[in-house]
Amino acid sequence: MHTSRRDRLTVAPRCSTTRRALRLSWCLTLAAGALASRLHAQAAVPDSVRYPCRNVHTFDYWEGTWDATPWSKPDAPPGGTLHNTREYDGCVFVERWEGKGNRGMSMVIYDATKKTWRMFWNDDANSSNVFDDGVYRDGAMRFTGWALGPRGNLVMASNVLQNVSPDTIRHVFSVSRDSGKTWTVLSDGRFTRRKP
Repeated sequence: MHTSRRDRLTVAPRCSTTRRALRLSWCLTLAAGALASRLHAQAAVPDSVRYPCRNVHTFDYWEGTWDATPWSKPDAPPGGTLHNTREYDGCVFVERWEGKGNRGMSMVIYDATKKTWRMFWNDDANSSNVFDDGVYRDGAMRFTGWALGPRGNLVMASNVLQNVSPDTIRHVFSVSRDSGKTWTVLSDGRFTRRKP
């Protein structure tokens, strides 16, 4: 049987479209199967593996709403407010800072492999800090890391959050421009828990 070129052009796209639809259907079926398998595998993982921080409570004191004043002036009007939430069964803390003229946010995560805390900070002035290896020692969470300097250079930094009492945290932020030989305190603050 002889078909014209026009007939061949009309038939070919239908075949091609049908094949594409079948391939797409097959791919979607495979993807759905893989997703179901993955969800089943996650459900089978014990909670102690899925949520390795449930039994780590070294930073729970950070949770809450806090008013910030200078450490040396506890009766001064607050210069800002922190609202810290505990997320993902204690694996993550999210800090939201509202100051007079500035706002910022940090995320603190627990590294279950290293058994340490990590903190990432940024604010509306694009001030960035990255702290690794946060450990609770001598009554304080102690972070070391890097702050982005005003000229875009990295400066060694220390961030200490001392658990003074259930309602008071002392925050000392310091930088070193000589690889840790000497330190300059840039902020020495008092966080007072706001009562409900």
